[in-house]
Amino acid sequence: MTRLHVLFIYCGCFSVFLSPQTIYAQERCGMVAYEEIRHTKTSRFETDSQFEQWIERKINENRIRTFGVNRIQTSTYTIPVVVHIIHNGEPVGTGTNISDVQILSQIQVINDDFKRLNVDRTNTPAEFQAVAGSLDIQFVLAKQDPEGIVTNGITRTLGTKTSWSLCDNSEFKALNYWPAENYLNLWVLNFTGYIGYAQLPVSNLPGLEGSSADRLTDGVVVNYKDFGSTDGGFFVLDPQYNKGRTATHEIGHIFGLRHIWGDGNCATDYVDDTPPQSGQTSGCPSNPQPSCDAIQIHKMFQNYMDYSNDVCMNIFTLGQDARMEVVLQNSPRRLSLLTSPGATDPVLFANDLGIRRIITPAAAECSSPVTPQIEVRNYGTNPITSAQAQLSLNGSVIETKNFSSLNLNTGQLTTLSFNALSFTPTSSQQVSFQITLTNGATDGKSSNNAASVQVTVPITVSIPFVEPFNSLPTGWSVVNPDNDITWANVIAPDNNPTNRAMYMPYSSYDNLGTTDWLVTPSFNVSTPLSTQLRFDVAYVFNPSSCNNGDGLKVYALPGCNSDLSQGILLYSKSGSALATASQNFPFVPNSDAQWRKSEVVSLSTLTGVTRWQLAFVATNGKGNNLYIDNVVINDQVVNDIGLTGIESPGLVHCQTNPGIQFKVKNFSTANIISFQAQRSVNGGNPVSQTFSSSLAVGEEKIFALNAVTLLTGLNQIELTITLPNGLPDTSPGNNILTFNSNVDQFADASPLRQNFDNPLQVPWLIATPLNAKAWELATTNQNQSIVYKAYTNTTLSEESWFVSPVLDLSRYAIQTLFFDLSYAQKVPAEDRLRVLASKDCGLTYKTVLFDQPGSVFSIAPSNSSWSPVSSADWKRQYIGLDSVVGKQNIRLAFIATNAHGNNMYVDNIEIFAGTDSNPPMTSVPYQLYYSTHNSQSDLALTFNLAEKKDVRLQIFSVIGQVVADNLLPDTLNQTYYFDLSIQATGIYLFRLQIDNQVSTTKVYIGH
Repeated sequence: MTRLHVLFIYCGCFSVFLSPQTIYAQERCGMVAYEEIRHTKTSRFETDSQFEQWIERKINENRIRTFGVNRIQTSTYTIPVVVHIIHNGEPVGTGTNISDVQILSQIQVINDDFKRLNVDRTNTPAEFQAVAGSLDIQFVLAKQDPEGIVTNGITRTLGTKTSWSLCDNSEFKALNYWPAENYLNLWVLNFTGYIGYAQLPVSNLPGLEGSSADRLTDGVVVNYKDFGSTDGGFFVLDPQYNKGRTATHEIGHIFGLRHIWGDGNCATDYVDDTPPQSGQTSGCPSNPQPSCDAIQIHKMFQNYMDYSNDVCMNIFTLGQDARMEVVLQNSPRRLSLLTSPGATDPVLFANDLGIRRIITPAAAECSSPVTPQIEVRNYGTNPITSAQAQLSLNGSVIETKNFSSLNLNTGQLTTLSFNALSFTPTSSQQVSFQITLTNGATDGKSSNNAASVQVTVPITVSIPFVEPFNSLPTGWSVVNPDNDITWANVIAPDNNPTNRAMYMPYSSYDNLGTTDWLVTPSFNVSTPLSTQLRFDVAYVFNPSSCNNGDGLKVYALPGCNSDLSQGILLYSKSGSALATASQNFPFVPNSDAQWRKSEVVSLSTLTGVTRWQLAFVATNGKGNNLYIDNVVINDQVVNDIGLTGIESPGLVHCQTNPGIQFKVKNFSTANIISFQAQRSVNGGNPVSQTFSSSLAVGEEKIFALNAVTLLTGLNQIELTITLPNGLPDTSPGNNILTFNSNVDQFADASPLRQNFDNPLQVPWLIATPLNAKAWELATTNQNQSIVYKAYTNTTLSEESWFVSPVLDLSRYAIQTLFFDLSYAQKVPAEDRLRVLASKDCGLTYKTVLFDQPGSVFSIAPSNSSWSPVSSADWKRQYIGLDSVVGKQNIRLAFIATNAHGNNMYVDNIEIFAGTDSNPPMTSVPYQLYYSTHNSQSDLALTFNLAEKKDVRLQIFSVIGQVVADNLLPDTLNQTYYFDLSIQATGIYLFRLQIDNQVSTTKVYIGH
């Protein structure tokens, strides 16, 4: 007997998803990725389309002014450049600490490329020669630094990391930065993921939104192995990028150019004379290359804004030049470069004493006396032996002082001190300094002779201290170093819909790595050992964020100086460790359950410090929104242990003798070394267990009770913890948890279906936490479905579970889960659906398969109670089961989380074998048909049985020869494919037997 070759379905389209952090090779340009990170989801920045409309309008205006001629330039554009080398400690000329000669070779390349003086311009194909542009621009290494001191335009800084990524953008740029309005900053370092990227310009012209606040990050980044040209010397550079065209490309972005293919398939780069291009070019292909499915259109892969190898690049076009000129003549931090003093040699004066910085007072000072001090430098050519300076308070001169014993040669520094000042806490006061005489005469340069600072004395408060943030509180201060997004007071509902909290909107904060401080008033007390800080926090970790998520730290600041370098770190959490909920992006807490109440921080390290403040310091990872609330500082002795959650068993499981794992937190003012736990099952006698384990102040740990005996079905367990350190608990309100535990031992295996219409299907269990509203069966246009009625449920964050039997998913190597979902969002409420998987029969549910807010899967907004009435009211959801496939003891839980939104319906839950996101379906019990799933014509057999059956399949030739005789076990919704290429042409009979029903189908096989 010949056995028919039967293939179980493993076919279908598939997609590969790369996370923002996944990079398989060093890519040419990271500008697009950088802009995706940098752009906010608010309207603070103009959109790309706004910017392009502005560019086009300005180009047209220029053409009109010059009677149709694109060129509007009347003199050479001179751009001062500063090259910041971020190295790893190597000698100059070695490794990341590249040589001056290599830097000079790069400056030569960009000058030649923009002016079209590059020697390889002759390689431009004839068809593009007529549109080749030349921009009269001169890049010069800066001749004076921001202080006006002579420089060679090169800085060298030892980095704090050996390699850097896009997520480190703010961090490495802050190591050395010159004002972007006066210098084109080029950072050269060991960069991973991309070999370069730049910050695009924006506009603040009337009718458009304000320019980017990111002046501290504006510039170009280039990997050290791709900076410079081997035409200028022997340098160790990447072979394909060794002609300096990476900097040319990125400076093109600085002046408003986009990639020539428009970052899409034949998309626009907003330049008329660059041909449309179907995508980026790699390597150095032969010319011509067809593009955009049109033979007559050739790629301009020689353009500097493509991705081809350096040796292949040789052209900017006239249209690109016109675009760059508009940016240079109009855009903030581009126009100002043209008049920057950095491009000219500094002018030295005979007697020039200048204020370099104010040492004291700082922006925040105590009311106790402080000595005003300034740091001055001799910027002139003469030695300085004397000076006169004035100190003013709120505009009135309070001291004029002569300094007659100075001895400062050119470039030297010294400190000038004045009589002590005392400040009052009633209002901020301006302290100003002015140099009036140098060497007994008027100072030679007045522009650096004045400096001032606004001084604020923090108000003093007492302990105990409570701040609920019902508004932006008096006496607190916000420190916002980048003058961008910062702490704000907003509605942050818990169980009170009008609750307010302090908020950092990291979901829309593009300036990566920056910090913002929220600083308390001053505490003028001698701090006892028992002093403790408590606060509430709410945050959801966004896996796509940089540097493992956003962060929150708490510092103690002795005295009144807001200098974190002088602070004491008390608390530090970030990313998943900071997270309090699993709701997705952007996060707004809507119930107590999404907050972590009473983070506890000991202030015992401040014992003996009599004046201090606390600073809540948030660090941006461009992740998700962060909230803090209810700050409490108490110096009373507290003996408080809290029961914060149940880890195991889960709400539905199969164990009649599980252990109980529970989380405990120390809210006391001292370490806890022992406590007692007591549990009671179904109202039975309590059983106690003593634990001896050290819990530091604020620490949370998981503990395990001995196994308990549960009944099959619903059980109720009450757990109580008492006697921390053998003493009564001073706050017993957090000592008891009562929870449901359902023992369910029904089992099933894939493939499977639950459509709520067939009583023969293995039952799934509806379960809820204590006293919560449950899923219900409901009649819909799909017969029976289950519904979670959030529309009438006012208890926010309440959950209901719908849980599978114990599943055996070990039979097939690839499996997928499908279900139908119907929901209409009642804006702005965000009901939520999660699908979690348990790998231990339900003791824990740690694998997240699906987690979405209602706004994502909503059919349409609706303020009415929702019920589906047509097939268009349902969305089919698809989930790959790779994380649990091949295993037994699996449970799946569909969990609805209430936001008092709208009704949520689920139906037609199915598990298929295979990866097809759109598996073949049939409305009849089975269907035999031809399919092209393997790019060839195969015979397919799709089943749709009401329940799993063993099916016998026989195939006979027309003369009665048995071709195949197979048993197809547990057949439900599978599709089988048959390769009949080895069979002879002719008619075959397919015979199916399901129970005692037999059917036969004739099939003609032709080759």
